[in-house]
Amino acid sequence: MRELYARPQLNSKEQQAVDDEMRLLNITSDAPVNIGPIEFWSEHETALMWWLQVQDLMRYSHNQMTVCEGLDVMAVQADVAMSGRKVNAVDYQKLRLIGHTVTGLINEQLMKR
Repeated sequence: MRELYARPQLNSKEQQAVDDEMRLLNITSDAPVNIGPIEFWSEHETALMWWLQVQDLMRYSHNQMTVCEGLDVMAVQADVAMSGRKVNAVDYQKLRLIGHTVTGLINEQLMKR
């Protein structure tokens, strides 16, 4: 999961545009990182699929600086109720762990700005 959020994936056209712009600005960089396929254990599939459906339910505060506060648990609960999704405690803990990890990664990126 960390690899998916650490660096946005660009398609070849987007990468070419970035490379062209960097070349015009005389900026050199390392070769793009190709992480290849990411494997997940099947026991995590339910939580991962759930995360992919609720990842837009992260909360942010915008005071002096933008900070990711994490997964909006009440919004997730409402999503579960409205979608009719069947959940269990183990998958919920896995979802929370994914949300916590992504929150940290988002905040690291926000601090670099």
